[in-house]
Amino acid sequence: MKFGFTLRRLSLIGQGKVPAEVTFERGLNVIAGPSDSGKSFIAHCLDYALGGRDTPKDIPQANGYSSVVIDIEANSDRRIYTLERSLHGGNVLCKTNGQPDRVLAAKHQPDKKDTISQFLLDLSGLGMKKVRTNEQGKTRPLSFRDIARLVIIDEETIIQENSPTLSGQYTSKTVEGSVFRLLLTGTDDSSIIAKEDLKIAKGRQTGKVELLDDLLKATRARLTELGESRTLVEERDRLTRIEASIQTALDERNAAQTSVVPLQTKRNTAWTALKAVESKLAVLSELQTRFDLLGQQYKSDLRRLEAIAEAGAWLDQLKEERCPMCGALAEYQHHEHPKANPTPADVSLACKAEATKTMQLFMDLQTTRATNAAKVEQLQVDRDTRRTELDVIASELKDLMEQHVDVASKKVDEFRVHAETCRKMIEYLERIQELEELLENVNKPKKKQKSDMAGAAVSTAQADLFCREVEVLLREWHFPGLDHVSFSESDQDVVISGHARKSHGKGIRAITRAAFNLALLRLCIANERPFPNFILIDSPLLVYEEPDAGDLAFPHDVKKHFWESVKSSFIDAQVIIIENSNQLPDDGTLDGVKVELFTGNEQGRMGFIPT
Repeated sequence: MKFGFTLRRLSLIGQGKVPAEVTFERGLNVIAGPSDSGKSFIAHCLDYALGGRDTPKDIPQANGYSSVVIDIEANSDRRIYTLERSLHGGNVLCKTNGQPDRVLAAKHQPDKKDTISQFLLDLSGLGMKKVRTNEQGKTRPLSFRDIARLVIIDEETIIQENSPTLSGQYTSKTVEGSVFRLLLTGTDDSSIIAKEDLKIAKGRQTGKVELLDDLLKATRARLTELGESRTLVEERDRLTRIEASIQTALDERNAAQTSVVPLQTKRNTAWTALKAVESKLAVLSELQTRFDLLGQQYKSDLRRLEAIAEAGAWLDQLKEERCPMCGALAEYQHHEHPKANPTPADVSLACKAEATKTMQLFMDLQTTRATNAAKVEQLQVDRDTRRTELDVIASELKDLMEQHVDVASKKVDEFRVHAETCRKMIEYLERIQELEELLENVNKPKKKQKSDMAGAAVSTAQADLFCREVEVLLREWHFPGLDHVSFSESDQDVVISGHARKSHGKGIRAITRAAFNLALLRLCIANERPFPNFILIDSPLLVYEEPDAGDLAFPHDVKKHFWESVKSSFIDAQVIIIENSNQLPDDGTLDGVKVELFTGNEQGRMGFIPT
């Protein structure tokens, strides 16, 4: 089997205490003994070690024991896991060879992977399954506790009248039905799209009404601020008239703008001519400034040349002197510089010649300056004339614009303001109409939705297939008066030969409950459905110990056929039966079966816990 796990060992440990231990094998395992020998305590310990909420019941023999330990073998890879949990509560310690120890939370938590529930679901092939929780289709992740009540059936549960799939809690009925369908079909409820909870829907509807009322009040207040309230049709007609008036005003403005085009053209021409004159005037004015600077330079040059010429004349009149060092005349000096230097008279003549030339340039400059100054003066006159002309044209254009274009534009702007106000009023009126329609729809009484529980119930075909398995088992056990096994959808239980299972006494309820759970295991094995692949049943043959008044004629040979059937039918799974020792056959039927027998006395093993 690729799904499930096999229980290998259960033990109680405590400091200074001899371990209380029982081992298991594949196939049928039997634990038998008299009352108070610890048989049912074994079932409680197993359930607790596998994540059960309640600690095992307090019995004197267990004093001093601190923890329960179980070894389980994964069917997929034969790996052995050891699970240890304190008898005082808390989490589960998981150990296995080749992997670090880890702590598994005892309580199932959907968003947490390290839980004993998730660990066992993964081994069973049910790790990612979801089940439905209510009629609206809300789902939640599957918990191993949802399955534990179908694989561990204690001595109190086996004789209960309610369905083996149901706990009797109304709030859990939908979940428990979904779990049973999941095990029969292998299909979970992940694909279900949940409907909204009625309380939430009603609260949201109330919130919608309040919100729509507030929006209506606010919109009506804004509409009142805009002016007199009209109907939506009246406002739309009004907007149409205003838009027609806007078009008429636009036509008037366009005509007025067309009438001023010639004057605008004339103004542009005058402005262009003015700019041309101003540009030429600026160039000539700058040139006149440069001429003034050049004239000043000429005057400076003339004064310098005059000073040099006068100094040369004075120097030429001086006597030739002897050298203060050697006393020789200059003509007898052998230095090169006397030969290169001109005489003062020569320098004076050269300066006079240069001054004459510079004076001629200065006179030419004066003539050019006079001509340029005349042009500048004429351009200044032209500039003033063109400015006056432009001002006159601009004044005429302004008067024309104010009389025609501006008046038409003002009318357009006024009409557009009215149109915008009208559009806002239409928008608010449309919004009010829409909100009133929404409010009316929200306040309409909703048709009561039919609860869709078809997805949570077991289909007829699935129920028939399961009932055939139950019927096969009961026939193998030679169940008396067996005619046909069917399924009651209302009770979520089998109906045997036309009688509901709960209508029988507790003895019949016990053995038929065993048939129900074993049939589920066999069906999962045959169809390779995800399942833990083991079942523990406490006292399925109670009928033989304490028969009810209506069950006195129940044949005792059912016991022999029960053991034969279970022994041969579940070789690939694990079935643990806890029974009183007087229910065991002594004819070799249980040869080859793992049997743990408690005697209750000094002969053999007294009970589960050593004394």
